[in-house]
Amino acid sequence: MGWEILFGAMIRQTKPSDSPPPASGSEVEVITPGRLHFGMLAFGQPYGRSFGGLGAMVSGCGIRVRMKRAETFAAVSHVGERAIGVARQCANAWGLDEHSACLIEVLDIPRQHIGLGTGTQLALAVAAGMQRLYVDGSGASKHEMSAEDAAALAQAAGRGLRSSVGVYGFGAGGIVLESGKLQGEVTAPLVSQIPMPESWRAVLFVRREAEGLHGDAERTAFAGLKLVPFELTAELTRLAVMEILPAVLSARFIDFASALTAYGKLAGKPFERASSRLPYAGATAQLFEWLDLQGVKGFAQSSWGPAVVAVCESNVDADSLVSAAEAAGIADQHEIRVVAFDNHGAVIRAVDETVTPTSSVDL
Repeated sequence: MGWEILFGAMIRQTKPSDSPPPASGSEVEVITPGRLHFGMLAFGQPYGRSFGGLGAMVSGCGIRVRMKRAETFAAVSHVGERAIGVARQCANAWGLDEHSACLIEVLDIPRQHIGLGTGTQLALAVAAGMQRLYVDGSGASKHEMSAEDAAALAQAAGRGLRSSVGVYGFGAGGIVLESGKLQGEVTAPLVSQIPMPESWRAVLFVRREAEGLHGDAERTAFAGLKLVPFELTAELTRLAVMEILPAVLSARFIDFASALTAYGKLAGKPFERASSRLPYAGATAQLFEWLDLQGVKGFAQSSWGPAVVAVCESNVDADSLVSAAEAAGIADQHEIRVVAFDNHGAVIRAVDETVTPTSSVDL
């Protein structure tokens, strides 16, 4: 289905000959899930919390990095400078000496700025690698870190400035609801984090060659947004706390799916003006209409998009939806993939020096 185009470029590079040798035998691998963000709770009010929101983690579309101790910082990747910047920031935050550097290999990474939280997952993966190499010497594989541990990593890496869904999702996966931040808070408090039913699936539709807002354009868009009315925040909170999360806990798929669609539509209202100017806005609206006509109960845009997620009760239902999308020609303009929800968060493990890193991944 062409998902390899979306990933773009899964990294297919070899180590440069001038890469610094490792200072020791230490090597660590970090594998993250991808993040879906269904929308924020609040924005712009002079008092109370800002941002907040609901999202979920999905398998098979995250980041994989390998890191070794080194005398100087180096990276193998088209996002190498970004990764090195995070590693340097973590070294400074933890008071490490000037020789506490690393070689970073970004082995797998999706296309950026499509709604999968790639920037946060990359930063947290690098931060977790630095922590394992120089702060926490434990060689045991690590799953499901505490919310406090995830928040500490985000603070060191400079992430979670708005949404903290990807921060907590990196730590333990599942569906995440976070409250938003009061002025002066570094990371938004976690309200709820629970596993998704194992049989449920998500079908991702990503417009080819499209990018969501990021960087200066995103900051400009946020600066021009009007405040979110208290009534809208109240309804989004009600949908999340009284409908979506209870439906997940009791595995009531139809209730979950219907409430998710309602949540996504409401959460998008404050951003309608900015979103309507994006070049893929019309295609997203048409995709929503098509999903509705197909009888799909649960769908939403992830963050600014262009990723759109449709939820399905089983793998059979997800495959059937993909077949219908291909028959309708939607795959001509969209990468389409079925993914499972992730209920564990990032895997952080020591790597034996004799293991040769995988140079590419075909998805």
